[in-house]
Amino acid sequence: MINAQMKRRLRGKILSLIYENHESQRTRLDDITLAGVLERLGFDVYGNLVRELLQDLGERGCLKFNQEKNRVNGEVSIRQIQILPRGRDVVEKTVGDAAVDVE
Repeated sequence: MINAQMKRRLRGKILSLIYENHESQRTRLDDITLAGVLERLGFDVYGNLVRELLQDLGERGCLKFNQEKNRVNGEVSIRQIQILPRGRDVVEKTVGDAAVDVE
């Protein structure tokens, strides 16, 4: 079980990674690539947790993405993740969000 503080920290790290990706004008990330990057950074994450946090950031108006559900196995995938102006503001700390801990 992951606690609330760790989720806040992960939301912030996810948002920062997508922000950096956007600034560099690289290809948009997907949930699997993002999970791999977080693992390499030392975070203990799994696919469903990353998708949950991405969906939460989307509901907060920080991210936009395409979400697809596999009709055969019911698995959800998130692709074409894009940071929105509010997400950039949170990373740049011009707007605060108590649920997102940006270092």
